[in-house]
Amino acid sequence: MTLTQVIEKLVEKIENTAKVTVKTAWISPNDTIPIITLIQSGGGVEVLASSNHVLSVYEFQLDIWARSAKERDELYEKIVEALLKNWIVNYKAYGWWSLSFFRIFDVEEEGVFRKTMLVVVKEVT
Repeated sequence: MTLTQVIEKLVEKIENTAKVTVKTAWISPNDTIPIITLIQSGGGVEVLASSNHVLSVYEFQLDIWARSAKERDELYEKIVEALLKNWIVNYKAYGWWSLSFFRIFDVEEEGVFRKTMLVVVKEVT
């Protein structure tokens, strides 16, 4: 799967699960909250030793923007359920054999409640 396809599938999966718009750019003043932003932050591709397989690693910053801590946490739980707890479904549908969340923390500023995290998707082709 290409990077563009991974982003499209992640956006589709998160939007269908959370029922909230997912934007692949940083939030702007015109955006309506709740909203989720997904921005690529890193990644790489390497050939696995002694094989014809390729390991692709995609890293994204995922931010959940909400009007309350409760709304933010409920959206987070839905996303975790869809991406982590149903990993077999995602593996069969997209080939993602590993999906992890790292550096998860809450930010509350100016009446906006945000949960930010690093999402890492690994795929072997």
